[in-house]
Amino acid sequence: MTETASLPEALVKTIHHFAPQFWSGLSKVRDFRDPRLITYPSELELFGAILFLMLRVGARRNIKYKLATPAFIDNLRCLWERFYPGTLAARLFPETLFHGDTLHYLLKGIAPEDLHEYVRKPIIKRLLRKRCLEAFRLLGRWYVIAVDGTGYRTFDHRHCEHCLKRKTDRGGFVYLHQVLEAKLVLPGLGMALSIETEFIENERAEVSKQDCEQKAFLRLAKRLKADFPQLSICLAVDGLYLSKPMIDVCRKNRWHYLITFKEGSAPALFEEYEALLALTPENALRKVRGEAVANYRWINDIDWDDRVVHVLENREQTAKEAKRFVWATDFRVDRENVERLEQDGGRSRWTIEESFNIQKNGGYGLEHAFSNDVTAMKNFYLLTQIAHIFNQLMEKGSLLREHIETRLGSLRVLSERLWAALTETWIDPIRLRAVLARRIQIRFDTS
Repeated sequence: MTETASLPEALVKTIHHFAPQFWSGLSKVRDFRDPRLITYPSELELFGAILFLMLRVGARRNIKYKLATPAFIDNLRCLWERFYPGTLAARLFPETLFHGDTLHYLLKGIAPEDLHEYVRKPIIKRLLRKRCLEAFRLLGRWYVIAVDGTGYRTFDHRHCEHCLKRKTDRGGFVYLHQVLEAKLVLPGLGMALSIETEFIENERAEVSKQDCEQKAFLRLAKRLKADFPQLSICLAVDGLYLSKPMIDVCRKNRWHYLITFKEGSAPALFEEYEALLALTPENALRKVRGEAVANYRWINDIDWDDRVVHVLENREQTAKEAKRFVWATDFRVDRENVERLEQDGGRSRWTIEESFNIQKNGGYGLEHAFSNDVTAMKNFYLLTQIAHIFNQLMEKGSLLREHIETRLGSLRVLSERLWAALTETWIDPIRLRAVLARRIQIRFDTS
């Protein structure tokens, strides 16, 4: 890739390099519509939706107001003919861009499971198979997967029979749609790649006990093991998951875990840990990192109801404040690994919270009302995760760092500049063909 390559070319090259099966995967998503009445192929609408979310252009109506330019439509046609050559769909490419309501109709009918099975999962598997992420494994072997829940829609009335119901401080009720998300987090890189999703929802309006994160975790863990049976995994989770069922799942699946540990999570275990600290003064290590001083302590082999748990902590001191971080784990802790377990394992869980914050407040519109239809809401959520994966691959990839345009501004405005490039300039199909044919390496930037 030369320095004169355009941003759209860099985008397409990034997708083609890391996920060449992406285009065929879109074709596998089952389309429920009558093919005789279709103007816009489902692959085109799904790719357009991912671009719409990557460019962070906001509401569904902005497909018409911010994307429907002659340049954008011609650029879509260029990509379409490049990746679907010779097909009837390529020859009969629509002259106009699909409307937001057209996309909404499609997303109400396709199965969210298809977006995972044929689009998201192959992207992650390709990254793992190409060993693109090996340098960011915990202790050189374990991929850290953070699991956390978040809300993506809230209503002041019962929206559907699957809503979760919560009582408010004022005595009323709020109705929620929540999700449990598993993301592959990469220590030192700041990336959180969506790998598995479990929607937290009730089976019907009136249930004796509502769905919750713990129940959703058992379902998510089963699918994660089925989708990635050989993957060396370390789960990084918060104190909600410090439970015997969760530890048993990890033991059964041969996963490691690092669980944020607070006194209220498991009182007996925490009390035992505190008592043993005074008896093992040798289990200590002091590390100076810039203005912060890390004071590590750990205890191995604590019995907890027929389970053996190890505990490590860092009492971090800066000039302004003192903080205490504690984790329960099944890694046996020593002076050689305690810092890496804390830095690359336990604390890397926060990356998933940062990714949710970006998706909610950084233009992706995770909580935006793209739809009130239950299925469409789920599909918009999954498309957001895929769009965020591609944006992260671009932002952290060396290809973009080598791009001359990145020297003119910050990576934080990448989406705005990419939107301007796709809607105001035309992709040269000859140049694009040469760019895609060129063999390159894209390395991740940790700066």
